[in-house]
Amino acid sequence: MKRRLKIVVALSLIVSGIIGVYLILNQYIVLDRTSQELGNYDFVSSQADVEVLVEGTGKQNILGDRVSTKIKIVNILFNNTSSNLVEGNEIEANEYLVVHHNRQVSGLQWTPGRSIFSMGTSYKRLKKGEQKTIHLKLNKETNQFWIMPEELIIK
Repeated sequence: MKRRLKIVVALSLIVSGIIGVYLILNQYIVLDRTSQELGNYDFVSSQADVEVLVEGTGKQNILGDRVSTKIKIVNILFNNTSSNLVEGNEIEANEYLVVHHNRQVSGLQWTPGRSIFSMGTSYKRLKKGEQKTIHLKLNKETNQFWIMPEELIIK
């Protein structure tokens, strides 16, 4: 009887360990596949609301299927919004990238982690310390900024 109990406890610990490792890996594995795209995306060109010189911070936030990044404002070239942007501050801006679970794109049901794919634009993520002039579009409904790819900007 004690032997059977020990076997059941050991199997329960092994199964719990496997599930725990899978859940941890599923949360922390993020593969950069931005050189690839999945799906068809249709975007509307528009004028930018803000043009700023920014510096990448290397901080990325993944929430559901949306990717955003923190950027540091170095110089404000123009701001046509009511948002109070201040040079030297960090803001969070959404990126034209999309997230898919690896089990959806790999074909294997139990593949942990997520992959970040391009949405078919020329947008490339700013690396830590990299400076670039970018255009931002403010979504007035959510009060969130989007970094606009060059081909979506009407000049």
